[in-house]
Parts: sequence; C-alpha cells; structure tokens
Amino acid sequence: MKEMFILLEKSLLGAPIQFKWQKAQGNYIAVTGLCVAMDWDVDGDTLAVIAEKSTCIYLWDANTNKTSQLDSGMR
Repeated sequence: MKEMFILLEKSLLGAPIQFKWQKAQGNYIAVTGLCVAMDWDVDGDTLAVIAEKSTCIYLWDANTNKTSQLDSGMR
C-alpha cells in the first residue's frame, strides 16, 4: 500500500481520528477534532457527521460540495 501522507502527533491535539471509506469513489475521508462519529449513506453521496457538544447532524453532499444541518434535539 502506498503511503499518501503522514499526520504529525502535534496536529492531532489529542483528538482521535475518525475515518470512513467512501464506496462510490473508493476514497477514505479522515477528520480530527470534535467529530464524534460520521458515516456515508448507502450510495456514498452524503456524509453525516455528529460533532461533540452539538445538537445538529451535519450533512455534506459529495456531489454538490454543499452542507446542510439537521437539528436532532439531542444533547
């Protein structure tokens, strides 16, 4: 497997890395920070992200590169 990049420990700020495989294009997406969980829809078009201390679920459309929010009302 070819190494594409390296994340330096100081850039992580003690936060765990969340990563998911996108089936549609065959790519990984990885984030650090206040992300608690994330997952793609069945087609790999929309990524849902749950952020720490937020009642919103953030949705990112990979086809249009636009985001939207859905308020879950949960804390």
